Amino acid sequence: MKKRVCCIILFLFIIASSIFALAGCDKPLGEKIGEVTIAIECKTILENDNWDKVEQGLIDNNIIPKDGIILKETITAIYNGDTVFSVLKRVCKDKKIHLDSEADPIMKTYYIKGINHIYELSVGESSGWLYSVNGEMPNIASSLYKLTGSEKIIFAYTCEVGDLA
Repeated sequence: MKKRVCCIILFLFIIASSIFALAGCDKPLGEKIGEVTIAIECKTILENDNWDKVEQGLIDNNIIPKDGIILKETITAIYNGDTVFSVLKRVCKDKKIHLDSEADPIMKTYYIKGINHIYELSVGESSGWLYSVNGEMPNIASSLYKLTGSEKIIFAYTCEVGDLA
Protein backbone atom coordinates (compact mmCIF):
# COMPACT_ATOMS: atom_id res chain seq x y z
CA MET A 1 0.00 0.00 0.00
CA LYS A 2 2.81 2.43 0.92
CA LYS A 3 4.59 1.58 -2.31
CA ARG A 4 1.46 2.36 -4.32
CA VAL A 5 0.96 5.73 -2.58
CA CYS A 6 4.62 6.61 -3.18
CA CYS A 7 4.25 5.72 -6.86
CA ILE A 8 1.14 7.90 -7.18
CA ILE A 9 2.85 10.83 -5.45
CA LEU A 10 5.91 10.42 -7.66
CA PHE A 11 3.71 10.28 -10.76
CA LEU A 12 1.86 13.46 -9.72
CA PHE A 13 5.17 15.18 -8.99
CA ILE A 14 6.47 14.29 -12.48
CA ILE A 15 3.27 15.59 -14.11
CA ALA A 16 3.39 18.84 -12.11
CA SER A 17 7.09 19.32 -12.90
CA SER A 18 6.45 18.76 -16.60
CA ILE A 19 3.67 21.34 -16.64
CA PHE A 20 5.89 23.94 -14.97
CA ALA A 21 8.79 23.11 -17.29
CA LEU A 22 6.60 23.43 -20.39
CA ALA A 23 5.19 26.72 -19.15
CA GLY A 24 8.74 28.05 -19.10
CA CYS A 25 9.41 27.09 -22.74
CA ASP A 26 7.91 30.30 -24.04
CA LYS A 27 10.58 32.46 -22.51
CA PRO A 28 10.15 36.20 -22.93
CA LEU A 29 11.67 37.58 -26.09
CA GLY A 30 13.47 40.36 -24.25
CA GLU A 31 13.96 43.90 -25.40
CA LYS A 32 12.88 44.77 -28.95
CA ILE A 33 15.90 46.13 -30.83
CA GLY A 34 14.49 46.64 -34.31
CA GLU A 35 12.94 44.96 -37.32
CA VAL A 36 14.10 42.79 -40.17
CA THR A 37 12.61 41.66 -43.46
CA ILE A 38 12.44 37.93 -44.11
CA ALA A 39 11.33 35.94 -47.17
CA ILE A 40 11.36 32.25 -48.10
CA GLU A 41 11.49 31.08 -51.71
CA CYS A 42 12.11 28.03 -53.84
CA LYS A 43 12.16 29.60 -57.32
CA THR A 44 15.11 27.51 -58.52
CA ILE A 45 12.91 24.40 -58.43
CA LEU A 46 10.71 25.90 -61.13
CA GLU A 47 13.54 26.05 -63.66
CA ASN A 48 13.09 23.45 -66.42
CA ASP A 49 16.23 21.42 -65.73
CA ASN A 50 15.35 21.14 -62.06
CA TRP A 51 11.68 20.26 -62.43
CA ASP A 52 12.68 16.85 -63.81
CA LYS A 53 14.55 16.10 -60.54
CA VAL A 54 11.73 17.00 -58.13
CA GLU A 55 10.54 14.19 -55.85
CA GLN A 56 7.13 13.04 -57.06
CA GLY A 57 5.51 13.58 -53.64
CA LEU A 58 6.20 17.32 -53.84
CA ILE A 59 4.41 17.46 -57.19
CA ASP A 60 1.53 15.15 -56.23
CA ASN A 61 0.79 17.12 -53.05
CA ASN A 62 1.15 20.57 -54.65
CA ILE A 63 3.88 21.52 -52.14
CA ILE A 64 5.81 23.82 -54.46
CA PRO A 65 4.11 27.22 -54.88
CA LYS A 66 3.48 28.11 -58.53
CA ASP A 67 5.49 31.34 -58.16
CA GLY A 68 8.17 29.79 -55.96
CA ILE A 69 7.35 32.09 -53.04
CA ILE A 70 6.68 30.34 -49.72
CA LEU A 71 6.73 33.56 -47.69
CA LYS A 72 6.69 36.94 -49.37
CA GLU A 73 8.85 39.67 -47.83
CA THR A 74 7.59 40.11 -44.29
CA ILE A 75 8.71 42.69 -41.74
CA THR A 76 9.08 41.30 -38.24
CA ALA A 77 10.37 42.56 -34.91
CA ILE A 78 13.66 41.32 -33.56
CA TYR A 79 14.73 41.12 -29.96
CA ASN A 80 18.00 41.23 -28.10
CA GLY A 81 19.89 38.02 -28.89
CA ASP A 82 17.88 37.10 -32.00
CA THR A 83 19.65 35.19 -34.75
CA VAL A 84 18.62 34.52 -38.34
CA PHE A 85 17.47 31.07 -37.23
CA SER A 86 15.42 32.28 -34.25
CA VAL A 87 13.59 34.73 -36.51
CA LEU A 88 12.96 32.02 -39.12
CA LYS A 89 11.63 29.69 -36.45
CA ARG A 90 9.34 32.36 -34.97
CA VAL A 91 8.01 33.49 -38.37
CA CYS A 92 7.40 29.91 -39.53
CA LYS A 93 5.47 29.21 -36.33
CA ASP A 94 3.43 32.42 -36.68
CA LYS A 95 2.66 31.81 -40.37
CA LYS A 96 2.11 28.05 -39.90
CA ILE A 97 4.92 27.14 -42.30
CA HIS A 98 6.46 23.71 -41.71
CA LEU A 99 10.07 23.92 -40.48
CA ASP A 100 12.28 20.93 -39.76
CA SER A 101 15.70 21.53 -38.26
CA GLU A 102 18.26 19.49 -36.42
CA ALA A 103 20.34 20.68 -33.48
CA ASP A 104 24.06 20.07 -33.30
CA PRO A 105 24.77 20.27 -29.57
CA ILE A 106 28.55 20.20 -30.05
CA MET A 107 28.61 23.16 -32.44
CA LYS A 108 25.58 24.78 -30.75
CA THR A 109 23.95 25.30 -34.14
CA TYR A 110 20.85 24.23 -36.03
CA TYR A 111 20.76 22.74 -39.50
CA ILE A 112 17.68 23.44 -41.60
CA LYS A 113 16.56 20.16 -43.13
CA GLY A 114 13.23 21.28 -44.61
CA ILE A 115 10.90 24.23 -45.01
CA ASN A 116 7.32 23.87 -46.25
CA HIS A 117 7.94 20.11 -46.59
CA ILE A 118 10.70 20.74 -49.14
CA TYR A 119 13.80 18.98 -47.87
CA GLU A 120 17.47 18.84 -48.67
CA LEU A 121 18.09 16.43 -51.55
CA SER A 122 14.44 16.66 -52.69
CA VAL A 123 15.56 18.11 -56.02
CA GLY A 124 18.90 16.49 -56.69
CA GLU A 125 22.13 15.63 -54.93
CA SER A 126 23.17 19.23 -54.21
CA SER A 127 19.80 20.64 -53.23
CA GLY A 128 18.99 22.24 -49.90
CA TRP A 129 18.31 25.46 -48.02
CA LEU A 130 20.65 28.46 -47.96
CA TYR A 131 20.19 31.93 -46.54
CA SER A 132 21.43 35.40 -47.33
CA VAL A 133 21.55 38.58 -45.32
CA ASN A 134 21.52 41.85 -47.25
CA GLY A 135 22.40 39.98 -50.45
CA GLU A 136 25.42 38.17 -48.99
CA MET A 137 25.60 34.47 -48.09
CA PRO A 138 27.36 34.24 -44.73
CA ASN A 139 29.62 31.26 -44.11
CA ILE A 140 28.23 30.64 -40.61
CA ALA A 141 25.16 28.79 -39.43
CA SER A 142 21.97 30.85 -39.32
CA SER A 143 21.74 30.15 -35.60
CA LEU A 144 25.07 31.93 -35.05
CA TYR A 145 24.32 35.02 -37.15
CA LYS A 146 23.22 37.67 -34.64
CA LEU A 147 20.86 40.36 -35.90
CA THR A 148 21.07 44.07 -35.15
CA GLY A 149 18.08 45.39 -37.11
CA SER A 150 17.23 46.47 -40.66
CA GLU A 151 18.64 43.28 -42.23
CA LYS A 152 16.98 41.66 -45.23
CA ILE A 153 16.97 37.87 -44.84
CA ILE A 154 16.13 35.47 -47.64
CA PHE A 155 15.95 31.70 -47.25
CA ALA A 156 16.21 30.16 -50.70
CA TYR A 157 16.19 26.62 -51.94
CA THR A 158 19.17 25.74 -54.10
CA CYS A 159 19.14 22.87 -56.55
CA GLU A 160 22.82 22.99 -57.47
CA VAL A 161 25.87 24.96 -56.49
CA GLY A 162 25.84 28.45 -57.98
CA ASP A 163 22.17 28.67 -58.97
CA LEU A 164 21.47 31.38 -56.38
CA ALA A 165 24.34 33.66 -57.46
